[in-house]
Amino acid sequence: MADTQGGFGWRREVGALGAALMAFLGLSSCTATGSAGPGEVRVLTWNIWHGGREDGAAVGPVRVAEVIADSGADIVAMQETYGSGPRIATALGFHLQLRGTNVSIHSRYPILEDISVFEEFKCAGALIELPDRSRLALYSIWLPYDAEIWEEGTRDSSDPQTLLAACQSSARDLEAMRLAIEERLAGPDFAGVPIVIAGDFNSMSHLDYGEVGFDQYGVALDWPTSRVLTEAGFLDAYRECNPSIDRAADSTWTPRFPEQEQDRIDFVYYRADGWRAVQSRIIREHREGFPSDHAALLTVFQPTPVPLETDEPLRVVSYNIRHGVGLDDQLDLERTAGVLRDLAPDFVGLQEVDLDCERSGGVNQVHQLAAELAMHPAFGGFMDYQGGRYGMGILSRHPIVDAYSLRLPDGNEPRVALVVEAQLPGGERVLVVSVHFDWVEDDAFRFAQATALAEFLADLGQPYILLGDFNDGPNSRTLGLFRALATEAAKPPSDPLTFPADGALKEIDFVFCSPPADWSVESVDVIDEPLASDHRPVLAELRLLTR
Repeated sequence: MADTQGGFGWRREVGALGAALMAFLGLSSCTATGSAGPGEVRVLTWNIWHGGREDGAAVGPVRVAEVIADSGADIVAMQETYGSGPRIATALGFHLQLRGTNVSIHSRYPILEDISVFEEFKCAGALIELPDRSRLALYSIWLPYDAEIWEEGTRDSSDPQTLLAACQSSARDLEAMRLAIEERLAGPDFAGVPIVIAGDFNSMSHLDYGEVGFDQYGVALDWPTSRVLTEAGFLDAYRECNPSIDRAADSTWTPRFPEQEQDRIDFVYYRADGWRAVQSRIIREHREGFPSDHAALLTVFQPTPVPLETDEPLRVVSYNIRHGVGLDDQLDLERTAGVLRDLAPDFVGLQEVDLDCERSGGVNQVHQLAAELAMHPAFGGFMDYQGGRYGMGILSRHPIVDAYSLRLPDGNEPRVALVVEAQLPGGERVLVVSVHFDWVEDDAFRFAQATALAEFLADLGQPYILLGDFNDGPNSRTLGLFRALATEAAKPPSDPLTFPADGALKEIDFVFCSPPADWSVESVDVIDEPLASDHRPVLAELRLLTR
């Protein structure tokens, strides 16, 4: 049944009739190019701003269609469609599904079923048939916000609770949508169907505003909205493809108002076996003027070319890098990166890391190392130091879905354990925990810190890797706490010593994994690197048996 307010009434394919309609509507021809490679699917999300008509009722939708066509998008999750959907779909030759006035879905490929949930203004869903006859469940969503924190003068970073409160309604609505989507797709007919949820979230991401991005955002904030989907097994496709945080390059709000706070508030999340995001980029340009106050976000998905099950062990490195200063007293972070590059790690636990400190040239060291190695970064600060922060970092070859600092009892300096949750290619999630305990001879501070961490680890319900500079020996009561919880990646008896690097006398850097039944230690090496730091790196190959 035709329905001019949404549903299947606007779904269509355009041939010769479409060309005539384009001419009648005054739209230029902008047939989109096809997918870039076999099996690839290009998904674009875009809030087009009042139907794209801010620069004119005629010219605006034309520019919107041209941006989409130039992107090569196969499927578009659109927000603020506001009456322009049929014109844009006609220009592109796409199927169109409208739901209410706001959200819509435009697809090069046939739409098989309306799978919409929640309020029609905020959520539209479509089951789409791809060229290989597989199906995709795609949702275009728009989330509300509670207070203006983007316009000039409206944001007070010294009041984090007020900032977080501004996005509470987006988190509530998204959780309700997620539950409704899970229920709608729970039947056997949808088993194995990839799910993409894309749109204008009107909130930022905890992955951008973690401590590692403090130098760019000026505050660390745990935005609740972005956690709704990552905690349900979804990946943030843009952050997966772009590990380095770059506030200017990442922002989708707003290319039209550069004086406002520039933030990433438009997202593509996905959950799929046999798919991965291989490219995700921001589009904010048009040759005659960009038509929206939101940038568009294009993500390219590709079938996973190898089986998800793999026998390859995880290569894990613990390395106290002495803020990049070697035993020649030269600050050389590129040398540090070279040491790590040769080890080809999946995860690196870094100790003695600077973020914007004067002594290391005002560099965000974990971010720079991550960029050099094409890895995902996380940082946990111990304390303010020389104009920046001093602490520890984790690098991950695999997408990070969460990162946070666990405050430990103070010693001679404040201390944290840095905890990262990462998603492996098969969908399994592991925790990586990096530590740097107190160094003084009396172990009272160190043991108190270790005890607090052991209590935290004992309550974990998923596989984890613990690594770092324990500043204590193998026979200490500190190490005894962790041997009771986890399997030690034992070093070769002939070469276990890690400090100092140019003539090692002590074994104080360790790697553990737990639960013991979930892991196999394949190999452990202490790397003979006598110059780049005062510690030698430890490399362990660990096999997750549940993969």
